Amino acid sequence: MLTAVGIVLAAGFSLPAGVIATEVNDLVPGVKDFRMQVIHKAKDEVDWPFVAESGVLACAKVLNKPAVYFVPDQKPEATRAFVLDTDLFGMSLVNIGMTNVLKPYGSLEALLKRITPFVTMGRRLCAQPPGTSLSGSEL
Repeated sequence: MLTAVGIVLAAGFSLPAGVIATEVNDLVPGVKDFRMQVIHKAKDEVDWPFVAESGVLACAKVLNKPAVYFVPDQKPEATRAFVLDTDLFGMSLVNIGMTNVLKPYGSLEALLKRITPFVTMGRRLCAQPPGTSLSGSEL
């Protein structure tokens, strides 16, 4: 439940400042609006971008656009979700203070190469009905 609250908070923090004046119900998805998929690092996967070997990829529509999150499977449990996006500047602002989620990378191009497949998969996940929870590699 704590992770779900973190996802909802991250969704709110990822909004542009100009839209904060509108009603919260129109901006921040509820827990039941998320679609989730368990993901794991493959045995020989070289470009796995995360420190954790597994986690949950989640997506919800924020302002009617898909927003993708990663919640690492770790102890202690993550307090909020890590936002994934191909807009690296925006992603870094939203994830300020979250360390030890991404593996070290040599350049921004290398980071983009590693996370883009997960952003794409997360956006495909958002095409599923709200509340969907996948446990395998369906997407």
